[in-house]
Amino acid sequence: MQNRLICIAKITSAHGIKGAVKIRSYTEDPLSIGDYPVLYNKDASVEYELQIQSNNKETVIAFIDGVNDRNEAEALKGRDLYVYRDDFEEVGENEFYYEDLVGLRVKLQNGTEYGEILSIQNYGAGDIVEIRLKKNKKKELFSFTKDIFPNINIKSGSVIIVPPDIENIEK
Repeated sequence: MQNRLICIAKITSAHGIKGAVKIRSYTEDPLSIGDYPVLYNKDASVEYELQIQSNNKETVIAFIDGVNDRNEAEALKGRDLYVYRDDFEEVGENEFYYEDLVGLRVKLQNGTEYGEILSIQNYGAGDIVEIRLKKNKKKELFSFTKDIFPNINIKSGSVIIVPPDIENIEK
């Protein structure tokens, strides 16, 4: 697997006058962004070292090395923070990171190619998988449940889908 950069957080605003920033973490545990010794900008040309101060739900307050006042912190507003995929913790058998599903082939239970996973989103009501359909290149959204996605095989690069309305899909 290619060691690509994965966005794990976004700087949302300055905090206080000493250069702290508010960060919106996309990780399961918001404080885990502090576990990475270095975070990067989108093309890894700039490195950020964080000192986490506190958190509230998904927002983390942190100092960034080299950012010493509010003006410098405000200049970073909107900046996405990335880490390399290889820096993620290893997962157990039958576990995966959602990022690893992007690009996988999607097949019906009978082996018919169905499409490709484009993204996984969560808008508050549960995880949603976006798939580009092979037959017409349209995009479809599916709830990410065990009933709909009963088999995920990262090594083979494919996912089995049982769409809720299978009669209309196979016609």
